[in-house]
Amino acid sequence: MLLSEDNVLDQLVEIAPIIQGMLPMDFMIGISDKEKYIYYIPSSEIDLGDLAGKPVPEGGGMYKAITTGEVTEVVLDKEVYGVSFKSRSIPLKDKKGDVIGAIFIGLGLKGKDEANQIAQLVVSSTQQTSATIEELASSAQQLANSQDILKIQVEEIIAQVKKTDTILGFINEVANTSNLLGLNAAIEAARAGEYGKGFSVVADEIRKMSVKSAQSVKEIKDILATINNNAMTMAEKVIDTAALSEEQAAATQEISAAMQELTISAEKIQKIVE
Repeated sequence: MLLSEDNVLDQLVEIAPIIQGMLPMDFMIGISDKEKYIYYIPSSEIDLGDLAGKPVPEGGGMYKAITTGEVTEVVLDKEVYGVSFKSRSIPLKDKKGDVIGAIFIGLGLKGKDEANQIAQLVVSSTQQTSATIEELASSAQQLANSQDILKIQVEEIIAQVKKTDTILGFINEVANTSNLLGLNAAIEAARAGEYGKGFSVVADEIRKMSVKSAQSVKEIKDILATINNNAMTMAEKVIDTAALSEEQAAATQEISAAMQELTISAEKIQKIVE
């Protein structure tokens, strides 16, 4: 900015409050000569204290604008002044092009900081939620796999129970045959009279054993029928549960994918507000 009047710094001090009031923004203004601040107006958000008369600190935006003669932008973290802000310093030059001072405006970044904090919180929350959902999806898939294995095992039990029908049928047939043999033996023993008494006792025991075998076969059949019915019911429940587990696994995977997209979006927002 080239200046034609020697007292231009004083003139800038005069119009600085007008400039601040004209623009629809909340910003601070500072004016300095080549060595020290000569004027400062705080904003409603940022107040750096009484800068007038204090030396321009080395390394700052104003110092760089004065020493380089170039416009300088600086972003200061809130750790420095308790609030973060962005300043733009413009060197002031006379008609010869020599720097005689600088003017800066500073805009608070409180809203940007809050947006950044919210974005960070969203990123963190979505990442944690995504991780939890991924674990849930993994558990649901494991449950679905376990249900499939259990279904196979139950079906195997049912198949084995059905195989026992053949075995029990054979035992029942043997029992019936033994009963007939015992009956025939008893008849022959009766015909033999005194000579067949011992054989008659054996024949009676064979018949008793065949009757007990037939009764045992019936009891075993009843037990196996109960086991078979229970296994069938269990198989139906396992099938239903397996279907629900697969649906849950699919649903959690969809949610996980959605959360990953949300995390990516939140990270993009965070980069924008940084």
